Amino acid sequence: IRLARGFTVRDKIMNFEACYHGHADSLLVKAGSGALTLGQPSSPGVPADFAKHTLTATFNDLDSVRELFAANKGEIACIIVEPVAGNMNCIPPVEGFHEGLREICDQEGALLIFDEVMTGFRVALGGAQAHYNIKPDLTTLGKVIGGGMPVGAFGGRKEVMQYVAPTGPVYQAGTLSGNPVAMAAGFACLNLLKEEGNEKRLASKTKQLADGFKSLAEKHGI
Repeated sequence: IRLARGFTVRDKIMNFEACYHGHADSLLVKAGSGALTLGQPSSPGVPADFAKHTLTATFNDLDSVRELFAANKGEIACIIVEPVAGNMNCIPPVEGFHEGLREICDQEGALLIFDEVMTGFRVALGGAQAHYNIKPDLTTLGKVIGGGMPVGAFGGRKEVMQYVAPTGPVYQAGTLSGNPVAMAAGFACLNLLKEEGNEKRLASKTKQLADGFKSLAEKHGI
């Protein structure tokens, strides 16, 4: 988000109600996960001035997105979205939703960020963006990418990533960034994920589990 703000020279961001993107101050507004709120900062210590830069739309509702852009013309740096809303019990996008987000961002000069922390390597080896054939400007990844070790990563279009320090003006660093043990675990995990047959096996087991849940729900009238 800092990179999107630096690249676009805009302050406001847009997320979706009940979606969760971590515990950064500006994202704890109508957040999902353990931080569900009603439009207020979700945690003591988060100033209201931070919250005012976060605009919250309704997932799967492009009209709500358009309305926020119309009311904040030239002020929105990015949309950040879980391509499958994992913190709302895995709600998939309706047909045309991501395509609509891509089109709106292009029209408005905002960046589209896919938070693939939950969907990356699970929905498909290339993440939800590969499955839905949508190209975001930036992507965040985490958790599974480290094979059990604490690893997070982000990437995107070259012209945007060039803004990251030390080659660009947007600061990003961390004391534990690039930890060799975590990087080795992540590298091993990615190599395993790429092995032939793993993606099909994961898809098959996922379908079996989902079909089982559906059958039980129908049986018990849920």
